[in-house]
Amino acid sequence: MRHRSTTGPAAVAVALVASLAVACGGDGSTDRPDSGPKRPAAGKPSDNPDPGDFNGDGHDDFATVVYSESKDKRRYTETLTVVYGSSDGLNKASAQRTSAARKADEKGAGFVSGPLRTDLDGDGFTDLVVARGNAGTPLGTLALFGGPRGLGKATELALPDGFQPRAAADFDGDGSVDLLDGGHGGTGDTDEIGPGSDGLLLYGPFDRTGTPKRQAVLDLDQQGYATPESATTGDFDADGKAEVVFTYDFDAEQDESAPESLYMVGYYEGGADGLVRDTSLEPRISKAVGTFEGPRTPATGDADGDGIDDLLLPTQLAVAPVDMPAEGGALTILYGAESGLGSGRSESVIEGRGGEKRRIDFGSSPAVGDVDGDGKPDVVVNTPGYRGHDGKVTLLPGGASGVPSADGEQAVDPLTDGLPGTPNPYKWNEFGYQPPLLDVDGDGRDDAVAFGPLWEKRAGAFLVLRGSGEGFEAGKVQLLTPGELGVPLRLK
Repeated sequence: MRHRSTTGPAAVAVALVASLAVACGGDGSTDRPDSGPKRPAAGKPSDNPDPGDFNGDGHDDFATVVYSESKDKRRYTETLTVVYGSSDGLNKASAQRTSAARKADEKGAGFVSGPLRTDLDGDGFTDLVVARGNAGTPLGTLALFGGPRGLGKATELALPDGFQPRAAADFDGDGSVDLLDGGHGGTGDTDEIGPGSDGLLLYGPFDRTGTPKRQAVLDLDQQGYATPESATTGDFDADGKAEVVFTYDFDAEQDESAPESLYMVGYYEGGADGLVRDTSLEPRISKAVGTFEGPRTPATGDADGDGIDDLLLPTQLAVAPVDMPAEGGALTILYGAESGLGSGRSESVIEGRGGEKRRIDFGSSPAVGDVDGDGKPDVVVNTPGYRGHDGKVTLLPGGASGVPSADGEQAVDPLTDGLPGTPNPYKWNEFGYQPPLLDVDGDGRDDAVAFGPLWEKRAGAFLVLRGSGEGFEAGKVQLLTPGELGVPLRLK
């Protein structure tokens, strides 16, 4: 049984990892896969398609965004890059590239949401949905529809002007995927250009033009001051309708114009007419994800294997070193139940060990999967600030109680023996895996694809940490550089 973090209907949106940005593609001017990528083996549709597998062949596929330079080294762009899985791991010859800049005058275009993995058109194959923008101006949303031979060419969806999907899930329980945009801007948002916009929920089913069945306007902007920074969805009560956790990132401490009763977390139930706020869980979630610099981003997955989504919360804890007070990192898991999120099994708080106990960012980017193939759900997390900015990936295996724990944890960092390639010797590798966990070789054990932008003398490298009965095997890690995928890396 697979326990991977959910990314389809009633699922967590896959966040675009800006700090690891990987995008590019040939001359950066088209969305066509250049030089004819080798297509994967033909797969089959499914009534419940695996969100990791775009062509239904039993091998999960990797999708990322790379920031890179053009062949003439005069232009830079972002490119959505897809690499298909095979029995030998990721097949670099299959790399498929889609540039964010689709026109000559879109030089600074980038991907501003997603990529979201979901079966948008309901044909039994997982699709990719991603929004584009340029300096705060929306440029539309692309869909790459899955099929037996992989994703097709990018299609511009006919969504409402300015709509940027942050999540894909079934909010009304009709069995079709819906798209959610929490809105943009606000008087307290210093990064947004323009007046901002309301949230919008587009209800499926969608056809391949992107036309929704209907829509509902959402009031999520806290009196016009701030709109959601992230949206994490899951069916936490198993009623067939997704819930969503919004986080808000604002600095209102010195702002006299800020309204009273601002909140950093909003919890909403899905329904036929929009979203309904439930404030009862908000203090509990806020306490877990809140930091001085703003809330950390939650994730969703079935961490106890009961078939109900759970909420994974990167957490900041107070710890007391010998010499001075400090703060440390942890992962809090609120378990789903038919009676509601957090109402059944007691929450788990998994702390970092050793040096990570004092790392505030332990528990970042959590994802659920079965890495060792024992049928128990495992969790993988990042610690971006480990050893300066070197980074570390930690596997928290499922225990005898049926939930992940730090007992038997396994850590992989740039100095782990057996890793291929050459990391940056000055310990600034920014090494970390990119969710979700994927079974790229189809062996029934989930793998983690990590990225090291300073690997290979700053050429960058993707390292596929293969799952095995003993966890990740450093001696069997697959290395692919962005250049080998047709997207030579440009460091920001």
